[in-house]
Amino acid sequence: MLGAGALLVLTNAGAAEGEAYISDQGLVQNLTLLVLVVAAATAGVLAFRFRENRFNLALLACGMTIYAGREHDLHRLSFLPEHFTRWQFYTMDAVTTSQKIGFGLVICGVIAVVGLFLYRMTGPFLRDFRSSQPWAILALVWLVSLTISQISDRTWLNDTFAGRAFEEITELVAAGLALSVVCLFPREMQPPKTAASANSSKPGGGRVVPETA
Repeated sequence: MLGAGALLVLTNAGAAEGEAYISDQGLVQNLTLLVLVVAAATAGVLAFRFRENRFNLALLACGMTIYAGREHDLHRLSFLPEHFTRWQFYTMDAVTTSQKIGFGLVICGVIAVVGLFLYRMTGPFLRDFRSSQPWAILALVWLVSLTISQISDRTWLNDTFAGRAFEEITELVAAGLALSVVCLFPREMQPPKTAASANSSKPGGGRVVPETA
């Protein structure tokens, strides 16, 4: 509702005034970045406080930091001839070997963090989503929102003010959802249920009760 209201305000303001709000240094972009920084800091604090799930919370904090860096366009460094997230960067003669190695290690680190987090959390996410846990539901809504914003950025909608406003507001909503996921993220991980534990929860504790004569 808040995102829809913000989009309505921007579109009613018109392109002349609204463009200033959705520019790279505009209010919407800065607010999105601020929300993501708060999300990363919150995940870091939670990782420090709750050792039962510290590793996953630390990975989440790293992921939120990467997310914030991507939102702030850190991959578009002005002193580089190309975005270091593109393969062309590593084939250009204008890029020094040390730059290729350094930024290549950064990309490897990002892939490692994201891959390890997905490996560890896919099972718990599916389990908690089936049981309608809020963090898992919001995580799916966040993914859908972010995907919609990226699709909008790569279509004809990006050629119109209304389309650009929609993309930026959707990214702001996605950042708010990410912060909500962090706040609701499990403080401790429950071990997956095994057949033995499932049986032990039944009457009789899973033990074989001898028949009486």
